[in-house]
Amino acid sequence: MTDPVRATVIFYALFWAIRLNGCVRRGRQPRLRGTDWFFNVHVQPGFYDGAGKRLLRWYWMRMMIPFAVDIPIAIWIFASGRLLLLGWLIIGLCAVIHANHLISVDLAERQARPFAVPDAEQPVASITLSLTPRRLRDYSNLKFEVVLIVTTVCALVFAHDQRAGWKAAAFLIYMHAGFVYAKYAIVAWRTDHTEVHEARRRFYLANCDWCRALLTAQLVAKVNIVVWLVITVVSTVIVEIKRKQLARLSARVQPVTLPDLLRQSEIARWPVCYQPSAPLLMLKGARGYSINLANARALVGIAYVTGFVLLGNVL
Repeated sequence: MTDPVRATVIFYALFWAIRLNGCVRRGRQPRLRGTDWFFNVHVQPGFYDGAGKRLLRWYWMRMMIPFAVDIPIAIWIFASGRLLLLGWLIIGLCAVIHANHLISVDLAERQARPFAVPDAEQPVASITLSLTPRRLRDYSNLKFEVVLIVTTVCALVFAHDQRAGWKAAAFLIYMHAGFVYAKYAIVAWRTDHTEVHEARRRFYLANCDWCRALLTAQLVAKVNIVVWLVITVVSTVIVEIKRKQLARLSARVQPVTLPDLLRQSEIARWPVCYQPSAPLLMLKGARGYSINLANARALVGIAYVTGFVLLGNVL
């Protein structure tokens, strides 16, 4: 077994451990604020002894959907001996897991609203909006960006002439661009300017920057697999500690229902729609979240994913 194949198998095994920990964490989220809450829905007393028990069970079962996707594909990959495909499987599963969780939580909350405390989800009477737009450069460190650009350019200039080296460089650069796009989307994501949402936003942005730094490090020098394992384990522990801090902060803040100023519930059509009148990437309709294809970031994201698949096939 070659080093790349061995590294891919090891990271797939580590990915399973991280996923199982994520399932435990997500399984606790419905009652994060206590037994009077089901996610962000303030439910009536005795909810978890009746309908809540069924909704909670279905929520837990939906968390198993990524495993139903993963296991048959992984069996085929191991049986065929094409173990490098495990890397692509990990990338695809990351998208499936996050999308599944987003849809599942939204569905669970909609199912729980008939059992909410009366008038608990009435929209707030007044809101304060900031007229200062969020900009990517306001959430970026200039020195960090300069270091990444300089090291990346130097790595490309002094890259090896071997074809395999350029393949790896092209793949790493494309992934780097993907994390830049993710940062842009996170900054542009429209939420209120509360301490909780800003802390969560900066947490996601820090994760993107950390991944970009690791991609640049791999581009500059071939990092030993043992070093990568140590970095992965330490990073996972740090991320989980920060995630628990955010969870405690969120639990102390009572969620509020914002008025639907853009009439999202009326114009959104699941799973995709085209609504130029609503300048949002994601619209929250009656049946869940919908991707607004009239938003430029949505089109860029679709183009990026398409390019990622094509690049993988070419390389």
